[in-house]
Amino acid sequence: MFIQHINNFASRDPDVGREATRNLKESNLDVSFVVMDVDNKESIHQAAITVNEQYGRLDILINNAGIYLDENKKLVAMDPSILERTMATNFFGAYHVIRSFIPIMEKQGYGRIINVSSEYGALSALSYPGVGAYKMSKLALNGLTQLVAEEIKGDIKINAVDPGWVSSDMGGPSAPRTPK
Repeated sequence: MFIQHINNFASRDPDVGREATRNLKESNLDVSFVVMDVDNKESIHQAAITVNEQYGRLDILINNAGIYLDENKKLVAMDPSILERTMATNFFGAYHVIRSFIPIMEKQGYGRIINVSSEYGALSALSYPGVGAYKMSKLALNGLTQLVAEEIKGDIKINAVDPGWVSSDMGGPSAPRTPK
């Protein structure tokens, strides 16, 4: 039996996607990308259609898009648009991606979904102030993960992971972990 491994990833910026694809192909990886903006339901829907038409299957879905807009302000003191934008990307983005792609997994009877969360998404993190929008978004993402885990059938599994504070565009250079 021959199994073709195709790694497909999404990027809202086509230039970033092409650059990442080129870099990964230099490591002899069979990769491609699809344009998808998790803040845009139509973009998500079109990406799901593209994956289904091009590959007819999806084995692993990793929800890793996230933003951190808080300036360590208290939730009720910050501009409400910060909470709304954070929830739109960190929670609703993952929700709409799952909703759009899970039918592909259901069709094949198999799939794995990984939501990238944060220690800030734990209930215990709510016992101290600050970063309220980010905390709320990750708490909601963790709840979504648990609810979907109870609702899905067959050999489709969903989990959330907390990679810790990672040096990235969002995590900044002071973070103790590298993406590697």
